[in-house]
Amino acid sequence: MPKIFGLNLIGLLATSVAFFLLGYLWYGVFFMEKWMTLMGMDASAGGEPDMMLMGLGFVNTLVAALGIGLLLKWLNVSKLVTAIKYGLIAGLCFALTTEAYGPIYGGSPVELFYLNGAYHLVGYAMVAAIWSFFD
Repeated sequence: MPKIFGLNLIGLLATSVAFFLLGYLWYGVFFMEKWMTLMGMDASAGGEPDMMLMGLGFVNTLVAALGIGLLLKWLNVSKLVTAIKYGLIAGLCFALTTEAYGPIYGGSPVELFYLNGAYHLVGYAMVAAIWSFFD
């Protein structure tokens, strides 16, 4: 099986696609109106998504999935529950603390932090869980 940085390439693609799809469901289906309101956007405006931004969003999930995969590899984690724990720790210590700069210094709504933070925690745990099934 092809590897990148010692990680299974299929695993990297699977985790990245899953994280990207979670983002679509989270922000485009389940919480679209709330997210758009918190972002100061008009939910009724509609329109097509910017494909360049969508591509960059996928690259972002790819990098996060790569990082989680490397963390689990370096820690020699292969059990599902342990992987999820490390995914949650990574989400809490990296994604949530970074996301917190918005309300702390940028004046963004705390509700947006909760919405984005929950997405990151669920996403990091999910990615870690998927990685546990790959060598």
